[in-house]
Amino acid sequence: MTEACSRENRQGMMIMLQLFLSVAVIFFLSVLSASATENSPHETYQKYCASCHGRKGEGSSTISGGMNPPPRKFNDASGLVELTRERMIKSVRDGRPGTAMSSWSRILTEAQIEGVIDYIQDRLMPSIRSENASLGRRLFAQNCSVCHGDSGDTAVWAQSGLTPPPRNFTDDKARQELSLERMLFSVRFGRPETAMPAWSGRLSEEEIVAVVHYIRGAFMFQEGEKSVEKGAEKGESGAALSEEEKEGSLDLVAMREPMPQSLKGDAEWGMRFYLANCSVCHGKNGDGRGPRAEFIEPKPRNFRHPASQHKYNRPRLFEVISKGMVRSEMPAWEKVLSPQEIANVGEYVFLTFIKPGHNEELKKMETGGEGSGKDVQH
Repeated sequence: MTEACSRENRQGMMIMLQLFLSVAVIFFLSVLSASATENSPHETYQKYCASCHGRKGEGSSTISGGMNPPPRKFNDASGLVELTRERMIKSVRDGRPGTAMSSWSRILTEAQIEGVIDYIQDRLMPSIRSENASLGRRLFAQNCSVCHGDSGDTAVWAQSGLTPPPRNFTDDKARQELSLERMLFSVRFGRPETAMPAWSGRLSEEEIVAVVHYIRGAFMFQEGEKSVEKGAEKGESGAALSEEEKEGSLDLVAMREPMPQSLKGDAEWGMRFYLANCSVCHGKNGDGRGPRAEFIEPKPRNFRHPASQHKYNRPRLFEVISKGMVRSEMPAWEKVLSPQEIANVGEYVFLTFIKPGHNEELKKMETGGEGSGKDVQH
């Protein structure tokens, strides 16, 4: 009798324990599910996937070394063909037999599974030309990856084949130097003395914005990380920015701004001074190919480049000629020339090299035709 009671008590306790564990599991899964509901796709990936697949999809983490087979490397181009969106959604929903990949359908909703897969494909996997890819990812694959590499870390051939090599978007230097404004400017108008061409006219403004945001999100900054968004005059450190760091295109209204201090530049006087003193570096044609240019780093400014023509109006030319350029051989001419003489040189440079890049737009603006108004951006 005693043994029977004891046996019944043990069975009852086992049943109670099983019920308790079942309730606990259900509660735990409901908490995870509720928590996942509040997460963005980036947060969902970092919370549930990064522990195996790596924070940036590189397949290496603190626990991945003990897995056989190892977790999938999303940043490997070899997986682009086989890892379709449908296959990846199925793998997350149902798991992968014979691997450590379990089913997540009890924790994540279908919408959350699709969201995290779209995040992985757009932000962690190499760019691709497929129409199913986002606009920025598709444009990068079509136009940029040939030099900058599928993963933004510079194509192998370009590292030694181009001087200077294309920007590696994945290193710390890029994150420190490349503000959103500077990148938009560089894509629009190119980078002088590099292989980076001007894409304005070949890509729409919507496409330029899309590809820049894709680069920043996929290669430079994970969601939530601090990016470099500089103020107009100071960097994140609070130090004054050099002229080279002051990026941003000028609209047509800004291109018509007069010289500072109510000065009127004498282009004839400026031409004589430029040819006698400035052309040795900047070239007689303003193309940065003067006789000394070969021996100078960084190279003298090419005033005929689209980047210069959309960056230098009369006030900015006056400032650069007066103050010089930090970390370059451009001297501060205010120590030699009067403000009027500086205005003369600036006027010659503006009328001869800068303004021709805007002549048609300015003509429309002055006659009230298409393209006039303060909202025009170039």
